[in-house]
Amino acid sequence: MNHEHMFINEGDSRSRGAKVLRIIGMAFMGVVFAAGFALVFGLLVMWLWNWLMPGLFGLGEITYWQAFGVLLLAKIFFGGFGSHKREPSDHFYGRFPSKRDHWIDRKETGDRKQFRQFWKDEGEVKYQEYIRRKQEEKEPSS
Repeated sequence: MNHEHMFINEGDSRSRGAKVLRIIGMAFMGVVFAAGFALVFGLLVMWLWNWLMPGLFGLGEITYWQAFGVLLLAKIFFGGFGSHKREPSDHFYGRFPSKRDHWIDRKETGDRKQFRQFWKDEGEVKYQEYIRRKQEEKEPSS
């Protein structure tokens, strides 16, 4: 039996174990951070509500859990739970069209970048040719 081979395998298993522990630790810290953030944000909403709403609108004061529920309702009604876009919207690009190419060039690599360049160089012309052919096929021959 080759002892060097056994030693290498043991090192691999140790490093895998360390990676697993690191991932578990990061997940745990993420949960702790999220819980802390929720606690602080809930307290902030409770404080703001209790400071503003009774005086402005004659509403009663709320507890922490009621403030947390208000946050949750606001998230459901206005924020949703889906993934958030990380790129500027078309509304932004309408105001700043020169920014679209800068943003796209920064985030695209490989095939997507090559496709964009193809579309700029040849794609639109080829597409117009395709549309013209399809229209000619639809029209009856005279």
